[in-house]
Amino acid sequence: MHVLFIHQAFPAQFGRLGLELHKRYGWKCSFLIEDLSSCPTPTQEMVQLLQLRRLPLTQEFRTQRLTPWPQAYGRHLQLAEAVFVALRAWPELHPDLIVGHDGLGPTLFLPEILSCPIINYCEYYFAPKMRDISYRIDLPPAEPADFYPRSINAATLVNLVAFDWGYSPTEWQRNTFPEHFRHKIEVHFDGIDTELYKPRSLPRTFAGRTIEKGQRLVTFVARGLESMRGFDLFMRLAQRIAAERSDVVFAVVGQDRSYYGWDRLHTGNPSFKSWVLSQGSYDLSRFIFVEHLQPDQLAELLCISDLHIYLTVPFVLSWSLMNALASGCVVLASDVPPLREVIQSGVNGFLEPLFDTERQLETALRVLDDPAEFRPLTQAARRLMEEKYSIEVNIPELKDYFERVVNSTPKRKT
Repeated sequence: MHVLFIHQAFPAQFGRLGLELHKRYGWKCSFLIEDLSSCPTPTQEMVQLLQLRRLPLTQEFRTQRLTPWPQAYGRHLQLAEAVFVALRAWPELHPDLIVGHDGLGPTLFLPEILSCPIINYCEYYFAPKMRDISYRIDLPPAEPADFYPRSINAATLVNLVAFDWGYSPTEWQRNTFPEHFRHKIEVHFDGIDTELYKPRSLPRTFAGRTIEKGQRLVTFVARGLESMRGFDLFMRLAQRIAAERSDVVFAVVGQDRSYYGWDRLHTGNPSFKSWVLSQGSYDLSRFIFVEHLQPDQLAELLCISDLHIYLTVPFVLSWSLMNALASGCVVLASDVPPLREVIQSGVNGFLEPLFDTERQLETALRVLDDPAEFRPLTQAARRLMEEKYSIEVNIPELKDYFERVVNSTPKRKT
């Protein structure tokens, strides 16, 4: 089997999947991408074993990342044209299957030149109100928030109409799509490396700092320190925890960047992190800020965490959450619909209302009083990751799904 993956970045959602399909089943996996990403970073093994091709895009196009929202669909069509031109110039590829991201891997024009089936990775469908970028009603309103969802969803809608197969990582993400299209979308999670992310006894050091005996370590991890992932809400909670307990150290991992939403329009400050720190009185000697960690470094940090906090709005679940659950962390998360699919409060973690700092504080202090008391929760979380969300479970399921699509789809004339 030869699968061609198309995505804006590598490895993103497809890199580890392609590597596992190649190593376990001998499949040939090719990639057509714009750029290599830094979060996550591609491994040397991926670069050596997978066939990567970069889209022939101009430097001007590559540097225009901040596309005005009314132009988002036009940029998507430009990418679709670039993919079409690239594959027409590389007829030797001959894939049996194409897998593309519905919004970031434009496959729209490929049926004209390739006869193989096409699967779309249906990650998310933005909501016009009270979800994702419009959920933070506590922040000053940002005018584009009302219009952006329709603009960014345009490319996704065209793909949903054009193609017959798709998959989403979770049931909640599938249900964000219009009901009319859900029959085309199956649920298949990406897969967590439960051999890397697992409970272990390690020295309690991080970023050159030793967590002393008797100290507690609270962790927060996000791709970017932004409002949609609740960085400001975490810092508000951390300030309250620090006032109650002098023995707590906070490790914060994430880039000083907003990947989603309108933080600059909310605050007038290009750095949401700087704005948040200016809003409170923080003893920064108790905080360790690190912009980026390699997977093995993140796994080691999560192993020594006494409490992991994840305060997201209703949006795509972060891999860091699943990694924390697999690593044996006690997780305190926001009580929003996507979290309820994974965490049963009081059974394998804790859910508290996103804007209720008092409830969050009460739960956090209870855990920090005696983290070992909550071992049954961490064991339940670990079992869930192994039985439902691990690569050992999900890779074979995705392999079967891909084969089913190939075997049941008639070849098209091109």
